[in-house]
Amino acid sequence: MFLDFEKWHGAKNDFAVTWISDLDGDLVLNSLKRQAPKLCDRHGGIGADGVLVLQTKKPRELTPYKLTIINSDGSVALNCGNGLRCVAASVRKRHRDHGDPKELPEAVELEVEGAPKICRFLKQTGEAPLVAVEMGVPLVGAAVAWRREAEAAVAKVMAGHGPYEVGVCTIGNPHVVITTDAASRELMLMVGPALQKAGPWDGVNVHVVKSRPLEGKDQARAGNELGATLADLYTAYVWERGAGETQACGSGVCAIAAVSLATGLVERDAWVGVDMPGGRLYVRWEEDAEPAVLAGPAAFVYAGKIEV
Repeated sequence: MFLDFEKWHGAKNDFAVTWISDLDGDLVLNSLKRQAPKLCDRHGGIGADGVLVLQTKKPRELTPYKLTIINSDGSVALNCGNGLRCVAASVRKRHRDHGDPKELPEAVELEVEGAPKICRFLKQTGEAPLVAVEMGVPLVGAAVAWRREAEAAVAKVMAGHGPYEVGVCTIGNPHVVITTDAASRELMLMVGPALQKAGPWDGVNVHVVKSRPLEGKDQARAGNELGATLADLYTAYVWERGAGETQACGSGVCAIAAVSLATGLVERDAWVGVDMPGGRLYVRWEEDAEPAVLAGPAAFVYAGKIEV
């Protein structure tokens, strides 16, 4: 059979997006899980960090109700901020191409492994509006059951690499945030793989982070994109469980911001910016019991068909 797909990326975190209906059943979905490594291969396949499967009740419907996030190794993720923005933009594109282009959706709500996720378009004009996603309520620090084990695991892999701080967060999936002035891609490539089996988890997202001074150009950019100012700005490098090194990680940006905001040193109604290799993303987390909001771009690359 042939699979119709769209290639999208959110801050260079790239995905193959495909649509199925309930009539396709679990047969197609399970096939995509098995074939994800082949489909995501950057030499023999589409080339992607994962496969995003949007599901409708009936064929050719414009609005899906469900999303399955398949990592490049075939495992299923509970959350993916960059992927959520990409599928929301795909829904908007389908409405524009096959519905009434004057009646584009202002928001998209999807079920992801039983949890509702809401995506909103911050700008209703232009071809590529910024997309904001409610990512769920982060658990940070002592609220994370495996915090002590994570700190011990990081201590082993970071030995001899200078001072650092470690934070932990769960937001649908587990995250370890290592803040150090020595943050670099090379350090991430060392600690990321080393931590995958070093703690009480089935893989973990690892972020090596350093703080950056806020400049006037950063506030001007935030004002243009968000209509707000930034309270903090970081540079980060990411290793994602099930995918390896990626250009950006939406839930990871939320984890980085949540660890920062939980210190109480930053106003909770402020936005935090995080620069990853693929681009800049923004997070706001106003209250402990409220979901973190991730904002950033989603870009269409091309549409295609591949035999599966």
